[in-house]
Amino acid sequence: MRRRGFTLIELLVVIAIIAVLIALLLPAVQAAREAARRAQCVNNLKQLGVAMHNYHDTIGSFPPGSLVNVGWGGSWWAWSVFILPQLEQANLYNAINFSLANGADMSPEHRTVYRSLIASYLCPSDESNRLFEDRKWTNINDLGTSYSAAPLNYIASWGDQKTGNPIFDIYSTEGAGRSWGCNNTFTGMFGDCSSGAVTTIAGCTDGTSNTFLLGENSPHYNGQLLWVNGHGAYGGTIIPLNWKTNLKDGETDPTDGTVCSTAYITAIQATHCFRNQVYNFAFKSKHPGGANFCVSDGSVRFIKQTINPRTYTALSTRAKGEVISSDAL
Repeated sequence: MRRRGFTLIELLVVIAIIAVLIALLLPAVQAAREAARRAQCVNNLKQLGVAMHNYHDTIGSFPPGSLVNVGWGGSWWAWSVFILPQLEQANLYNAINFSLANGADMSPEHRTVYRSLIASYLCPSDESNRLFEDRKWTNINDLGTSYSAAPLNYIASWGDQKTGNPIFDIYSTEGAGRSWGCNNTFTGMFGDCSSGAVTTIAGCTDGTSNTFLLGENSPHYNGQLLWVNGHGAYGGTIIPLNWKTNLKDGETDPTDGTVCSTAYITAIQATHCFRNQVYNFAFKSKHPGGANFCVSDGSVRFIKQTINPRTYTALSTRAKGEVISSDAL
């Protein structure tokens, strides 16, 4: 009795069918993994929201965005340092000597603190669970030095401050010029260069459910983003959501031919360079289609990157009296 085996054509057909099935299956697997990562990111932001509210219950206000004054002096500790006890990181908090300035030399006494990775500050979609060796402060006198430190994926909302970009600054409610939120002029829940000015729930007259508290950014899109850096752990809504500043030092920006470097730290050109404050002080994520935000009531929302710019900026201000329709999100 003759035994019949597979012909070459039959074998090729089977292989082709398997290849098609794999091609159909892989996107579904990747989507499921991203959904799980996004859920973990949401959970991180919820933890931060709870920590912020516990801080508010204890102190009577939200933490300051940073301890920096209008002359860019001060200790430079960030909001993310002040809520460490509320995140069950009291030991790390107690290791900080707040009498020492957290300046451009990164206080060698705090080396262990700077290099401590905190899971709640890291989005799993961002591949940032590691030390970054290319971190730079924005201190103009020390742009040439790189430091090794632990990154941050979540930044505080400073509102709709102008950044110096004439295209996007038209969406700001700020007056002439740009203030960076200095002298307590920030319109969001946190401010820069305002000598530690703070906000309260009572001061959020636009409603805590309509005002951003925290949102996403990435150390891959912001060359100074550290959880200890009081001049980098926040952003605004003037730059469009998920505007990519992913070009590193020495890379050329194809939009205008500018070579990225620290020399372009506040320049209108070099629109995609990750050290350019005109573009990197904004909300960005590795999630497709948008980013997660914690609003001031502690809840978390996913905001689509196609959101109307006017609605987007209105969500970042705490006391401008805007009316935001639920179908605009």
